[in-house]
Amino acid sequence: IIREFTRLYNGQNLRELRIQYKDYAAWQRQMVDSPVLQNQAVYWRETMQGEIPVLELPTDFPRPAVQSFAGDRIRFGAEPELTRKINRLAAQTGSTLYMLLLASYTALLHKYTGQEDIIVGSPVANRNHPDLQDIAGMFVNTLAMRNHPRANMPFCEYLQAVKRNALSAYENQDYPFEELVEQLNLKRDVSRNPLFDVMLVLQNMEQSAFDIPGLRFVPYALDNPAAKFDLTLYVSESKETHSTLDFELEYCTALFRRDTMERLAGHFIN
Repeated sequence: IIREFTRLYNGQNLRELRIQYKDYAAWQRQMVDSPVLQNQAVYWRETMQGEIPVLELPTDFPRPAVQSFAGDRIRFGAEPELTRKINRLAAQTGSTLYMLLLASYTALLHKYTGQEDIIVGSPVANRNHPDLQDIAGMFVNTLAMRNHPRANMPFCEYLQAVKRNALSAYENQDYPFEELVEQLNLKRDVSRNPLFDVMLVLQNMEQSAFDIPGLRFVPYALDNPAAKFDLTLYVSESKETHSTLDFELEYCTALFRRDTMERLAGHFIN
């Protein structure tokens, strides 16, 4: 929308769209009974077989009987030298930035809980076809990334396991998360989300900007006092230099104090 607004403001024409969002919706409906989606359903059922782990993070306050969505955020960053080391390690291990962050995040959650079976939710853009790139609409799907950090496993070995799991999840990313939750027939707990209570979000899509001669645009900082999950870690690269990583940790204030989250952020950077 930003890209097209800029083009129109600058007097340019927009290319005609070959398809509309309704075409995507029709295609998605046709996919439900297709062999492709059925194979993906098998993959996710196998990934989630056995007892589904419940992440037992130490909290400052007792968990409410009914889930609270009151939240807050803290912001922190990785300095340029640390960011360079992170990118170097990702390159050396054939991993992506997301895979390295997911391995680090789940290793931290393991340190906090002692658990060796952890599920973290992550959104994917799900615009896998070129014709979907310029269509406004909701395509995002959520992937339940299940990994097994262990205290005696070297980090780079664990990173390779996370990489394999992530690549398999990407290959099966069309299967709707809501369908997975329904198929698993999970015992519902009104104090928690189904399947996972923590998320990792890497904002690595191309950042569009208003490029209009004579006009300057400044982002408006908006605080949203809500949290959909116990913890959600948002990560983005510095828009200007890509030399630093910026983090936002969204947390449920019914469970955690701010100073606890500030310590957790410090532990994550460490």
